[in-house]
Parts: sequence; structure tokens; C-alpha cells
Amino acid sequence: MHVHRKLIIRLFLAWILLSVLIGSVVFFMEMRKIDAYVVALALEKSRDFERDHGKFLNNPDQLHLERLREETRKHIKDEHFIAVNLYNWDRELIVEASHPTAFLIEKEISKHRRDMVMTDDAHFQRFYGKGGQIFVMVQIPLKTTGRETAGYFEGVYKVDPRTMAEIKNRILLSLLQVVVIIFFTALAIYPIFLFLNRGLIRLTGDLFHANIGMLKVLGGAIAKRDSDTNTHNYRVTIYAIRLAEAVGLQREYIACLIKGSFLHDVGKIAIGDRILLKPGKLTDQETAIMKTHVRHGVDIIDHYEWLKDASDVVRYHHEKFDGSGYEAGLKGHDIPINARIFAVADVFDALTSRRPYKEPFALEAAMRILTEGRGSFFDPMLIDSFLWTVLPMGAKETPKLPSR
Repeated sequence: MHVHRKLIIRLFLAWILLSVLIGSVVFFMEMRKIDAYVVALALEKSRDFERDHGKFLNNPDQLHLERLREETRKHIKDEHFIAVNLYNWDRELIVEASHPTAFLIEKEISKHRRDMVMTDDAHFQRFYGKGGQIFVMVQIPLKTTGRETAGYFEGVYKVDPRTMAEIKNRILLSLLQVVVIIFFTALAIYPIFLFLNRGLIRLTGDLFHANIGMLKVLGGAIAKRDSDTNTHNYRVTIYAIRLAEAVGLQREYIACLIKGSFLHDVGKIAIGDRILLKPGKLTDQETAIMKTHVRHGVDIIDHYEWLKDASDVVRYHHEKFDGSGYEAGLKGHDIPINARIFAVADVFDALTSRRPYKEPFALEAAMRILTEGRGSFFDPMLIDSFLWTVLPMGAKETPKLPSR
């Protein structure tokens, strides 16, 4: 399942990445097509002025000039062009008209007008207004029937709302097609990837089960050295998991906690039987040797990459909340959360289990000892959660909790 989840996540990320990349290319290509389309529209509308201007040239009197101005105002009213200037052959302004909308983009119009020079070639510059409204600055020579330049037209073409809606729908549809096509391609590729990688997936599953089996074997070997059954590892792991879930620990941390719980005393392999199995109290020298099992345990798991994230428990499970523990002497929340959780579970199981040097404590006595260590040996928050949440889950009847 882990491999399947990783494959799905990677395909999802690839879908997002390809959608962005290919979508950007499609968007750029669509914008180029739209530019050409909008310029064609502007050029088509500007031809009307060429015909009106031609009539004026045939009869260049005041009457026909007024008619030209009237026709220009009609175009402005229809908002095909929001600003129009007509010039004669000497580049003298003969007609000027503008829509109120033009005043809102006057700066943009002035900027593009400065960038354009009247020549015998047509010039077009596209720019955007508020809300993505498309405008085209048009400047074309006005020709006579003999194709001689007789004047110049300069106007600001505003794309009408219907065309704007068509443009936006066209862009959205193109981008949606890209996203959908890539999505269904990813869906089609998924079973192919599974088929091609079925061997790898099987080996990954085998490796996972082998790692879990190694945890069990190592944990069992440690238990045999300590004259204990392997049930201790399972009990303390279950207590630790329940406590971790009760305090809302993330799944990634819980996975590391499970490894650490099984291997917390792996370093005891390096401790001699004379000390490890001694039924009585250890001397100071023997206690110092026993404490080295922490360092030996860290050395053992550091040789295997998959076990390295168990080091928080192996290295720090004998630390105490007030800083009096070993071997680093960490204090409070400087102790990793997994080690603090495991310390509670380990001590509880040690209290309630039979050992070579003691009989098991009753549940009430074990709970009282844990409560007494609240804030000194153990994290107070974890002790509260353990006593009030974890223990009742494992008891047929919730025992009476000691007062704090």
C-alpha cells in the first residue's frame, strides 16, 4: 500500500507539473492566435474610415468634412473605437473624436501613441485595461483608389463584450482540455506502471516484512538474554502506541516509536550475564556498566539505515523530565517526544511485570508510583493522558485513580 500511495502521489505531482507547463505553452499559443484575431477585427473596422475618408477626398469641402465627423461619431457611439484621429496627407489633424471610456485609459493611449510613427505601413499595439479588457491601438495609412497615401487613421479599438466572452471561454476551454487530457493520461499510465513495477512492489513488500521480522527477532533475542519472554516488547509497544495516539502524535512518529519500543534495550546484548541477570541490587560499578547498554544500542542500530529513526527511543528512554536521567542528562521538552512516551510505558510495564529481582506491583501501586514521578521523572501531560486515557482502555473496570 505504501508503494501504491507513493506512486499515486508522484503521478498527481506530475499531473500538476505537466498541467502548469503544457498549460502555459497552450496559453501562450492561444494568446498569439487571439492577438491575430483581435488585430484582424480592428483592421476590418478601420476600413470603414478609409471609405469615409475617400468620400471626403473626392469632395474636400466643409459639408463632406462634417459628414466625415458625423460618421466618426457613430463609430465612437457604437464603441467599436473609443478614440479616433484622422489626419490629412500633411499629418494635420482634421477629425478628432473620443468616447468617455477613453479618458479612463488616457495614459495608456498617450504612451502607445508616442511609440507609433505615421508611415505608409500599418501599426498595431495591443494593451489591456481594467478587468482584462483588450484594446488595440491602430495606425494605418488611408489610401486613394490609386493606392496613394492621402491621410492617416489613428484609433483605439475596444473589443466588444461578446468577443471578450468568447476569448475567455476559448482560453478556459483550451486549458481545461489540457488538464483533463493529462489527468486521464495519468490514470491510463497508473496500471501500466503497476504492471511494469510489479516485481519491485513485491520485493518492497518482502523487504518490509523482512524488516518487521528482524524487529521481532532482535526483540526476542534481547528478551531471552534478559530472562524475559518476548511479551514484554509487545506489551510496552502497545502501551506506547496507545499513549501516542491519545496525545495525537503523527503517524510518522508512531512508526519510529514502534521500532524504538521493540529495540529499546538492544544494547543489553553487550552486557554480561553476571550483571544482566543478577537477582540482587547492582553495585555502583555494575550500574555504570549497565548504563552503557544505551550507547551499545545506538551503535547497533546506526549500522542499519531503516533502524536509525528508532534512535530517539534507544538513546533517550532513560532520560528524566527533571534532567536527572542518563546518558545525555536532557531535561523537559528537550527530550524527544518518542522517548518521553516510551519512558512512561516502559516504567509501567516494569512495575507490573515479574523480574529476577522483584515481584510485580499491583495496578494501584504502579499508578501511584507513576503519579509520584509526574513532573520529575515523567512529562506531566503524558502521565495525565496515560492514567486517564490509556489505562482505562486496557482494564475491564477502570481502577480508582490516585489523587495528584
